[in-house]
Amino acid sequence: MRRTLITAALLATIATPALAQRQGPYSVEGQGADGQRYQGSVMLQPTGQNTWRVTWRVGSDTADGVGLLIPEGPLLVVGYVMAGREIGVAAYAVQPDGSLQGTWTQGTGGGVGTEVMTPAGGSGGMPRK
Repeated sequence: MRRTLITAALLATIATPALAQRQGPYSVEGQGADGQRYQGSVMLQPTGQNTWRVTWRVGSDTADGVGLLIPEGPLLVVGYVMAGREIGVAAYAVQPDGSLQGTWTQGTGGGVGTEVMTPAGGSGGMPRK
């Protein structure tokens, strides 16, 4: 029994970096509530132990957000402002390959969109818990 617990603890420690959030540039592809597809770029910058600054650039639009990484998910939840006027919220499931699969809503319409962020260049920068 003791050997099983030690093995499980070691495996959990080894698996953690694969699920760690990565800082740096990401590419983003998504679909809005209206069905319109889009693509662009995102920059994730750590601001604290589990907090992040998130900046999207899609076409001529820019959105700035603050995110909280919930390690138990792992889940990244971000509140943001689009073009300085519309507020929104997004939630992303952190995938083992470092990508983020998300659902978002913005403004007062209540529509829901989806998007995937993929680390640019494959590795996406340095892993971070």
